[in-house]
Amino acid sequence: MNRRVKMMGTIAVVASIVLSGCGSTSPSSANAKGPVTIVVASWTGTNVTNGIIDHQLEEFNKTHPGIHAVYRPISGNYETILKTEFVAGDAPDIITLNNGGQAPTFEAEGAVIPLNSYIKQSHFSLSDFYHGALDMFVSGNTVYGIPRDQSPLALYYNPALFRAAGISGPPKTWAQLVADAKKLTIPAKKQYGLVNTPQEPRWAEFIYQAGGSVMNANMTKMTLNTPAALRGFSFYVNLYRSGVAQQPSQVGATWGGQALGMGRAAMTLEGAWAIPYLQQTYPHTPFAIAPLPKGPKNNVSLDFPTAWAITKDSKHPEQAWQVIKYLTGVGQAQWVEQGGLVTVRKSLINMPYYQKHPIYKNIIASLPHAVPWNFPVGFDQYVNTTLSNVTLRAVDGTLSPKAALQILQQQGEAILQGHGGQS
Repeated sequence: MNRRVKMMGTIAVVASIVLSGCGSTSPSSANAKGPVTIVVASWTGTNVTNGIIDHQLEEFNKTHPGIHAVYRPISGNYETILKTEFVAGDAPDIITLNNGGQAPTFEAEGAVIPLNSYIKQSHFSLSDFYHGALDMFVSGNTVYGIPRDQSPLALYYNPALFRAAGISGPPKTWAQLVADAKKLTIPAKKQYGLVNTPQEPRWAEFIYQAGGSVMNANMTKMTLNTPAALRGFSFYVNLYRSGVAQQPSQVGATWGGQALGMGRAAMTLEGAWAIPYLQQTYPHTPFAIAPLPKGPKNNVSLDFPTAWAITKDSKHPEQAWQVIKYLTGVGQAQWVEQGGLVTVRKSLINMPYYQKHPIYKNIIASLPHAVPWNFPVGFDQYVNTTLSNVTLRAVDGTLSPKAALQILQQQGEAILQGHGGQS
């Protein structure tokens, strides 16, 4: 859950690539019979993000006549569908590696290939990427993914609803969050102070803000059995139990961003992905973004990096690498300017787009201290099912916050012991 502690940092990884070209995969020879088709896949996003990727690949194809890159969004359970395709040997050439444990799992299973040899031969520099975004896709000295985007969570709020409730600005502390949420909750209008799905990526930050953590730094031990973890988790659970927070389904929405756009949520915890969605889907709903309210220790946020990776099934990994180089190089600026997402390149953080769109200010300001959301190998079901199920039982009162954390602590430790605590 915390940043991985590696024997060598990102700078050492870059050096090892330059000196030795670590990685067993060799570039393939070019196809002389015509354009090589490279299938690029990711989960189905909003119309905005899907359109950006389509446009990026169209631009790539114009300048790379020997390669024809096409985008295939995957609907449904992204990870399950990919695993089925990996077994069949017909996975896409390029996929998006997600956070939350997916990357370590695909790396350990050999589903994605090392990129070191391609990085070395093309003199592709990694030094411009934020370490937090890059490190999630590096195991030892082996690079498996090149960061695509990232975003810490921030507090989205509706200024009009705040003014109507007599509140001058967003909450800066936990106490203010509770007080404001109470004033903003009007059940008769199906309007609530906070609307979010009760899931670990939303409550973990409260644990960090209380001075706790979910796992230790190198992800070999669960740390949910501490007073600080209980304090943070209890605060989050009590928002729902007191009635000032609701799940999206309870207000006719599917996620927090939609609930905010519908006017059902006065506040929600989301990342930069919600900005273009709200601007295009709910252009008449005002919204602003503030830093997360400060807890007893800090106002740390979680970060959600993603990356492009080449699969083991690609018949043309060299051409696939050319696509990734473009998407994370020239295409990175396009990704920001067209989709309004948070760059993973330090050199682009002061690009004109962000200066002209100050809505990103508080999200970008959270980057230096944000904690990348990640889990080690073996936590697939824990992340996808256990965390949500146990959290829901705490929210509905079936479990006390302490009992819920005890279950999560015990089940997490059992997984770590079964996998030798490897990250």
